[in-house]
Amino acid sequence: MDLYKFDRISYGIFGKWIEKRSGAYVELSHKLMQAHVGVPYEIYVSRTYLISILLSLPLGLLVYFLVYDLFGFMGDFSLLIIPLLSVFCGFTIYSLMMAYPYYIANVRGNSLDIVLPHAVALMHAMSRGSSDITVFFKIISSNKKIYGEVSNEVRGVLIDTSILNNDLNTALRNAARNSPSESFKNFLESLSTIITGGGNLVAYFLTKSEQYRLKALNANKAFMENLAVMAEMYVTGVAVGPLFIIVLLVVLGLIGGDKYYIFLLMMVYLFIPAGGIFFLLILSSMSEGTTSKFVKISDNYLPETEYQSIIKGMTRQRIYLFLKNHLKEFIEFPEKILYISVPIGLFFFIITTFGFYSLDFDQLIYMIDDYLVFTAMIILLPYVVFVEVHFRRINQISSNFPEFLSRLVSLHESGLTLTASIKRLRTSNLGIMNEEVRKLITDIELGDGISAAFRNLGNRVNTITVQRAVVLIENALKMTGNVKDTLVIAASDAVTAKSMEEERSQSIKMYVLILYIAFFVFLYVSWSLVTGFFPQLPETQPGDVVEIAGEGISFAGFDKPLYIRLFFHAAILEAFFSGLVAGQLGEGNAKLGLKHGLIMMSIAYVVFVLL
Repeated sequence: MDLYKFDRISYGIFGKWIEKRSGAYVELSHKLMQAHVGVPYEIYVSRTYLISILLSLPLGLLVYFLVYDLFGFMGDFSLLIIPLLSVFCGFTIYSLMMAYPYYIANVRGNSLDIVLPHAVALMHAMSRGSSDITVFFKIISSNKKIYGEVSNEVRGVLIDTSILNNDLNTALRNAARNSPSESFKNFLESLSTIITGGGNLVAYFLTKSEQYRLKALNANKAFMENLAVMAEMYVTGVAVGPLFIIVLLVVLGLIGGDKYYIFLLMMVYLFIPAGGIFFLLILSSMSEGTTSKFVKISDNYLPETEYQSIIKGMTRQRIYLFLKNHLKEFIEFPEKILYISVPIGLFFFIITTFGFYSLDFDQLIYMIDDYLVFTAMIILLPYVVFVEVHFRRINQISSNFPEFLSRLVSLHESGLTLTASIKRLRTSNLGIMNEEVRKLITDIELGDGISAAFRNLGNRVNTITVQRAVVLIENALKMTGNVKDTLVIAASDAVTAKSMEEERSQSIKMYVLILYIAFFVFLYVSWSLVTGFFPQLPETQPGDVVEIAGEGISFAGFDKPLYIRLFFHAAILEAFFSGLVAGQLGEGNAKLGLKHGLIMMSIAYVVFVLL
């Protein structure tokens, strides 16, 4: 086994002892497989022990150093607190690392339950023309952005059959045993029984599709509860928690001097950004495969050519379309506006701060940080506008897409051909979807076919709901050619996805509001300190000590402008990352949180300017 050097060391120290107590880690080993951590329990526990031991003393010393004034009355005996703090910190790290696989397995289980109905709907549609389960699994595995954790699970089945040379029934049972979802486990076990007994796969997938559709609604609630927990953790640990630590460090700095300043800098410039990025990554992984996610599936069907004349013609056509409607290009691809806004923002920053470059570093920071905020606004504001227009258009299409499929099915069942049914829908009131219907008709009339027309729709509308329908229709038609049944399944699947998304959207809005409230609490406390507490402090310079008459308190040097500037930077960073987290949490995409970030940054800047 190829282990990392750290794992080799930890296993060499603790491995034999852990293996002797293997009975105590049976459940942990099972959770590690369900969480897809990718290491045996011996390695994971050894790693946990060594990390806990190595970090216990440094963290214990850090905590002691931060709060040692509380133990000042003990004199030299206060050093005895360090071992206790070290043990506490080590035990906390150990507990968190041991709980990690359980938490990830639970998150994966909820994600599986949410996506499972859509995967079963795809298999139901394809089973009408084929009974090869491995083909179904290959299609699901190749569309990980759409089917999320289900793709990871079925990929394990494919690896078991193709690489480990196990038969399909054995692979299904192995995957069922290691699945974190009870529903997916039952599905695989029942599927194995159906295959062995030669049962009717179409009837089985139909029954399971309806069954899991109902279960997915409950799983969606559990998923939202996980998001709510993450929101509360962010508010407590990153949004409001650092504020109290910053205030504590400021007060300790007044008494203890500059030795606390480095921790204050770490809290503002390291912990707040790192905490925001960490939660963005966690929330992004939790949302993978859910209906709230916007994805871009790579288009492998674009024509390739070696003829320079054709390439030049395509280039001229793109230039002509851009000049004809340049805003449309930015709406469809908002990132392209950054090619304009970034140079403008950088030019503005260089021109406005050119006269300050000869100053010392400390003075330079005081002079240019306002212009950094303005530059960020110039760069991001146009991007935010086009991102909002882009996703608003996609959301409108996604909202009308299930209705489009339902009407299409009704018209087709009435006896009209599919092309005639789509043409009839051109006069229906489907909102923004009417434009997409006209494009569908154009694609079909050009001879691309139904599959290619829906594929083009998926390339234009990058939502999970539409992409699932496109994958379902395209693959089912290849296997069955039955348009009617395929559209019925796709319509039913899209309606389920829409109802789950609406439920989530309504539930999560409250936590986005809580993030705003947490930011305003941060801002209010900062404002109170700057306007109420700092003016009462004596005017001193770093290194001076002043006795406050009647109180007997010694204040070390205190640079008021410096601390005000630190609170300003903390508020700006908190605003930006809280906005991104709000977008990822409430709308499934951090890009949609940029508007929240800019709003909070603007409020923070105005408040500190008024100070």
